[in-house]
Amino acid sequence: MSWDKNRDKELAVLLEEFSLFIKAHIRKFRVAQYGVDVEDIAQDVKIKLWKILRDEKRISNYPSYIKKVVDSSVIDHLRKCRREENIVQHEKAKTIAESTYFYTTETGADSGDTRAALGRALDRLIDSRRAVVQLHLMNFSIEEISDHFCWSHHKTRNLLYRGLSDLRKILKGMS
Repeated sequence: MSWDKNRDKELAVLLEEFSLFIKAHIRKFRVAQYGVDVEDIAQDVKIKLWKILRDEKRISNYPSYIKKVVDSSVIDHLRKCRREENIVQHEKAKTIAESTYFYTTETGADSGDTRAALGRALDRLIDSRRAVVQLHLMNFSIEEISDHFCWSHHKTRNLLYRGLSDLRKILKGMS
């Protein structure tokens, strides 16, 4: 299989003629809301078309064939995003599970005393506020915490702010 100038011209004409069609068809799927760039998918479509022409496959109906290639490329990218999101969610859940109590109640050096005091103060919070504050102290964002508990952003934010306020009061009372 050799790549000749005719295939090169065919690919160039094909891409020039159908580039707007390809991008419009990709945009139809609203991939940006999933964090996927239209240009990434368009590049993937170009590579697939190049491989098809390289393998000397004849295409009888370009628009229909290109539509199928775009559809499969969009699906591939969305599946990849879903897999990556599942991996991120799994790692977050693993981090949360491994550090349910990230503080220690043992007394020791100053940082140990501080952590123990923080742990005792956290234990005095109501459960929902404690859970949110613990995740916040582990550097989770409000969005990540709300996703983890399947709560609204507003509920999570309110629990966090009230929990932090309660925590400050408890810590002031302990000193």
